[in-house]
Amino acid sequence: MTITVRAELRVLPGKREEFVIVATALADAASDEAGTLRYDWYSSDDPAVFVVIEEYTDPDAAQAHNQHCEPLLRGIAELAEMTAAQLHGSLGPQVEAWAAERSYARTYSPMR
Repeated sequence: MTITVRAELRVLPGKREEFVIVATALADAASDEAGTLRYDWYSSDDPAVFVVIEEYTDPDAAQAHNQHCEPLLRGIAELAEMTAAQLHGSLGPQVEAWAAERSYARTYSPMR
């Protein structure tokens, strides 16, 4: 079962242009990953708020993305604050642990 992530970020004041450059580079890097099915950024009416929707084949693919894109993900973290994250699917222990450490993250398991 795939993993789908929807994360909302608020860019720090004066950092929007730099954020867009790093987010675009991150999407480009993710497009070459075998286990990444989707990695799309969206802007909102508020110029400081962005949403990314990610989809991975499985927990290993999500972890591989985080390792492959670690420098870019660090850059995003320096430019914006994640305000919400929704993670859907059979996440695996590492992704579950990541979510458990963040008050803004919510996990949703498949109904069976």
